[in-house]
Amino acid sequence: MPWAVQKGKISNFAAYYYDIFIMSLSFHNPMRFPYTHLIIYILAITFALPFDAAARKKETDGKGMAAYAAIEPDAQPQKAKREKAVTRALALDQPSSAKVNTRYREGIDVSHYQGKIDWDALTEETPISYVYIKATEGAALVDDTYAYNLREARRVGLSAGSYHFYRPNVDWKSQLENLTSTVLREDQDLVPIIDIEHRGNVNYDKFIADLNAFVREVTKHYGKKPLLYTFQNFYNKYLCGTFKDFHWMIARYRPDEPTLDDSRKYIIWQYTAKGSVSGIRGNVDRSRLMDGFSLSALAM
Repeated sequence: MPWAVQKGKISNFAAYYYDIFIMSLSFHNPMRFPYTHLIIYILAITFALPFDAAARKKETDGKGMAAYAAIEPDAQPQKAKREKAVTRALALDQPSSAKVNTRYREGIDVSHYQGKIDWDALTEETPISYVYIKATEGAALVDDTYAYNLREARRVGLSAGSYHFYRPNVDWKSQLENLTSTVLREDQDLVPIIDIEHRGNVNYDKFIADLNAFVREVTKHYGKKPLLYTFQNFYNKYLCGTFKDFHWMIARYRPDEPTLDDSRKYIIWQYTAKGSVSGIRGNVDRSRLMDGFSLSALAM
């Protein structure tokens, strides 16, 4: 392309030297000053490069041609805002099939109380196969670390499941909506847990009736029976003899295993709330599969 046209695309400073170069052709005798034209020409080219780059940067800042904006990472903040807006419903960036890791018999459960977990460090140094991750509580709460923890736990090869903290004082149908809209079946390796730790201020009959209805609908929605969780003493006082066809995780933070008054066998014993593992600052709940049971029994 001729210089007369190209000059419009270089900096004003470079164009100034170019004009001097053209003028020199008319006013200088090449025999008297044989190198003048060459020196001025080199100056024009030298100044054209840096100032043209500066001009392009200015354009990408939004004051020039939009064509250059496409190669700038300006879209990233907007992308982050969109991702943040859907965090409540997001579980995984892409679907993956359920898997059951049977290498070890130990596992943990986590929530926002553990902060940001280094899942690589955790699995490199801690012999665990499964993790249960807090997803929801009551009618509206969604744990703000749920999406991250679920994605990362599965990425490093752990079998992951989700749990809902049941609130007896809250309408069970609202709780069902919260759980099922957050915990997607295709994102789970293990059946969900219903965490039952208190009775609230409702009478016993209503407590059992509502819990039965909630568990029944959870089973229907996921096509698998959930794992039920509670403490040894709470089970013996309020839940003894109920939900006979369901697996239980029983918490007892003593050296000896839990003992249930109805002699029920339970699949998992949560044996401490003060576990210490790599990748997590502070305490974490730890648990283990009981003899005679396999994690495959909880596969989604």
